[in-house]
Order: sequence, then C-alpha cells, then structure tokens
Amino acid sequence: MAKERKSIRELSEMISGVVGVPGLSLTIRPDHAYGWQPVVLSAPGNPIGFQRRVEEIAHRMRMQYDLAI
Repeated sequence: MAKERKSIRELSEMISGVVGVPGLSLTIRPDHAYGWQPVVLSAPGNPIGFQRRVEEIAHRMRMQYDLAI
C-alpha cells in the first residue's frame, strides 16, 4: 500500500495538533534513514522533552505518510 504524501507544513501541523501545546514550533527536515524527521524549533518549558515526544509521534506517522518534496 502506498503512503500518502504530505508537505512539511502539513506534517508539522499534524504533529503539533497531536501534542496540543500552545507555543510549540517545529519543522520537518528530510532524512536519508527515515524519510523525514521532526525538529522542535521552540517550546514552552523543556525543548528536549518535546523533541522526544514529537519523535515518538513521527515514528508512528511514518508508517502512513511520506514527505512530499
């Protein structure tokens, strides 16, 4: 089954929506090993904790979505 292709903006908005914390800013970068990787740009509180959380979400989302370039 083919994966649905999503833009950087679509993927970042989807992940931000799952986290549901105001003030979280993230982007998506292409990654040779995984296809794409989320990167937290700013977060309220502990950015490292938020980075781990968005990586967990991305891990599940990669099964369904590819990055459209």
